[in-house]
Amino acid sequence: MGFIDKLNRLIELYLSTIRNAGKIGLWIPFFVYSVLQFLLLWLLTSYVNPSIYPVLSPPLGLAAGKQAPLFSHYPALFLMLPMIFQWGKLILGVLFEGLASGITALMFATAFSKSNEINSPYKTSISRWPQLLIAWTCITAFLLVVNWLLPDIFAGLLQSSPRRIVAFEILMQLFTVLLYSIFVYAVPAIVVYDKGVWQAFAVSMRFFARYPIFSFFLAFIPFLISVPTTYLSSKSSVIVDKFSPELVFYILLIGIVADLLVNFFTTGAVVKFLVEEKE
Repeated sequence: MGFIDKLNRLIELYLSTIRNAGKIGLWIPFFVYSVLQFLLLWLLTSYVNPSIYPVLSPPLGLAAGKQAPLFSHYPALFLMLPMIFQWGKLILGVLFEGLASGITALMFATAFSKSNEINSPYKTSISRWPQLLIAWTCITAFLLVVNWLLPDIFAGLLQSSPRRIVAFEILMQLFTVLLYSIFVYAVPAIVVYDKGVWQAFAVSMRFFARYPIFSFFLAFIPFLISVPTTYLSSKSSVIVDKFSPELVFYILLIGIVADLLVNFFTTGAVVKFLVEEKE
């Protein structure tokens, strides 16, 4: 397959997803997952509420360590909110994101499949929930470890050089997307191809080996949707100092919507690819 053919196919994958975006049912799993994220965000911003503080205080102490007491003060709460919310999203992701991806993947497979033989996406995905959970957790843990180790390894080269730091942050984002593209087919393959966890990883790595650049851009294009909110949330100290601290909450809220779109379009495009390869 030549470059133009791959480009046309990549465009067609996303056009097919967009053409099915009007089907409300396809949005429900990731929408429910987004509602859970919103509830978590609301609970964190209501941390000092007497009925909420006793529940959130122990896990927040684990996440923030010695800085945890600052979270109960204004505006430190909003200064720390992106970091604490990220840890909370990680826990929600382990529990529910794989399931939401599996249900949505089967729904897309039904929409894209010519045979239209796939039934009961909720029942089927719930029965595969442990496999979906394990696959999602393995991918996320791998990416977290890489993003934790590499900055430490290159810390000496980045000292006293703002330009190097900015360049390194951009390269780390691109490298993370590249690593994710190796496994981008794994979670949907568990339900669409009825594979076990390690078989799904093998399928994903095989497709990446066959189409490495194609797979990278398959993961990269939706990722761009989340770049603005991810960048802004990383600048919470600037926002708190120069603007309204509450603005951090609204940026994170928009980030939830951005994540919803990223998950939806990534899942749709990947499933369209899997269905075409299967047929």
